[in-house]
Amino acid sequence: MSAVAVTALVIDDEAMVRQLVRRMLEPDVCQVIEAGDGEAGLRLIERSRDDIDVVLTDLLMPGIDGYDVVEVLAEHCPDLPVACMSGFASHTSVGRQLTVPFIPKPFNAQTLRALLQPLIAQAQGIRARAAVERQVARDQLRLARELRRRSDATRALSLDLVAAVEERRRRRAAEQAKG
Repeated sequence: MSAVAVTALVIDDEAMVRQLVRRMLEPDVCQVIEAGDGEAGLRLIERSRDDIDVVLTDLLMPGIDGYDVVEVLAEHCPDLPVACMSGFASHTSVGRQLTVPFIPKPFNAQTLRALLQPLIAQAQGIRARAAVERQVARDQLRLARELRRRSDATRALSLDLVAAVEERRRRRAAEQAKG
């Protein structure tokens, strides 16, 4: 399914769920890294944002729950695709609304992959655009350096030409003084 290497962060307080998701996704769909709660997941994103392409978070966890994770990421990392999972039939079961994809537990590999496929495609598009932007920036930097080098060379040449004129004037004045 994935042409570009993609990494999913799975946040769930149940190790068994994280391991099950890993088995459903690796190695065919994406690489998986795990966090045992919302705080650990957010810390991982802080440290390794460029390495995380998609987030799958449980909604109900002790401490920072999945709702908080989704809201904070929507505000501070809006280009990071996020999906939610829960033992409840819907994300509105506990009275909070979300606008991200949702999958109820238990789920199978096919359902999970179908949920994540558009998010992975979005992440791949983001990575591809970022690679193009980095190349454009490198090209622009290379061009700016070349233009500066040429400008410096031209300035040095013009300074040398001005010095040549002054030298010619000194010689002419010296010849006129002699003769």
